[in-house]
Amino acid sequence: MKHLLLALVMSSFCLAQENPPAAASTEKAKQELLDTIFSSLSNQEFEKAIAKAIETNVHPQVILEARFLHLVDQGDNQALAKFSAELLPWREKFDPDASEIFGVKEDWLSVVHYTQALAALENNQQAEFKKHITEAFWLSPKHAQIYAPPIERLRLQKAMAKVTLKPDFVLQPQDGSKPITLGSLMKHKKALLLHFWSPMSQEVQINMPDFAATSAECQEHGIAVASVLIGHRPEIKKDADEIRKEVQDTAKCAWIAGSNKNSLATQLRIVDVPTMVLVSPDGKILFNGHPSQETFWQELKKLAPELHRPNNTEHKHADD
Repeated sequence: MKHLLLALVMSSFCLAQENPPAAASTEKAKQELLDTIFSSLSNQEFEKAIAKAIETNVHPQVILEARFLHLVDQGDNQALAKFSAELLPWREKFDPDASEIFGVKEDWLSVVHYTQALAALENNQQAEFKKHITEAFWLSPKHAQIYAPPIERLRLQKAMAKVTLKPDFVLQPQDGSKPITLGSLMKHKKALLLHFWSPMSQEVQINMPDFAATSAECQEHGIAVASVLIGHRPEIKKDADEIRKEVQDTAKCAWIAGSNKNSLATQLRIVDVPTMVLVSPDGKILFNGHPSQETFWQELKKLAPELHRPNNTEHKHADD
């Protein structure tokens, strides 16, 4: 998911007008620094660039703008929720002439409300979340692609709270062997990780080695893994078999065929791939979402504190 949200923001937010340089060398250095802090950087690189920006007296509002975009790029909603406290004092102090990315005040206020909405979500204040996310949409409707995911996640969380998977639920292995049950996969395990995928997704194909490494790490620490194919048409199964064979020596999981009746995908509201679903031994849903989400790894660490995120799990999109 890296870079996607940043691209959405940068493609829709208006870049502030540039002023003619007074001193070419100084202005060039300043512009290079601004380009750096608004680039996609690691946390360590970003903090170094921000420190330098503060030293060179870059406008505080610009620093806030850069921090906002960096957190969006990182997909760190928890940090964005905390960041709302820093943005609130600037709610009415927005200066369009100082801004590097916001063309009008409404866009700035929209961002403030968005972070407030995330803060409300962190505190399980659903009425406050709805109020602030609605205001964010109203102020800047062109950013719907950024503001919609938290709403979708909230609805998914509420739906998953009502789901309990039965241990006698029957699964058909992808290789056509004897059917198995969810209960048999989870026996004597801390949890079951379900990986929903399809060979039709380029992102899935790119990141299959990433999944294989994750599955091996989970199995080593007492978490069962099952990879569930989405789709049951013959051509999909054929392509899936080819992909499965490429990682079968490294992936430690049960390979499950898709179904068109009473499927796990339907029960778990799977609308995109890849999706990870973490299931407790009693069938409760601990996580349902994209494998790049930090919450996913936090939930895994709760189950197995010694578990380490494999080095190659920097999840990549096909368009990165």
